Amino acid sequence: MLELMPISYRAAQTFIKRGDEPALRAALDSGLDPNLANQNGWTLLMLAAVEGSVPLGRLLLEKGASPTPTNNKSETAATLATNRGYAAFAELLATPANTEQ
Repeated sequence: MLELMPISYRAAQTFIKRGDEPALRAALDSGLDPNLANQNGWTLLMLAAVEGSVPLGRLLLEKGASPTPTNNKSETAATLATNRGYAAFAELLATPANTEQ
């Protein structure tokens, strides 16, 4: 039986940068932790926020990503989205279902 290697943060980052929702969904369905973070505390949701990708943000939230972690600069995904002018992404994070996590 072929055993798959776990998806790395770097691979997930590439999927997010490309806006590749099918690849990110497949990785999450294969066990990628939706709250995976790098050494600076940047989560996958933060990466999606920087890109302003509402579909990827929604997917990560549906798969259990928490909107509350902060990176090494005390920024949250909402802060990053707001500072970059991605109001729709910030609104996604502000919906009641996503603020309760």
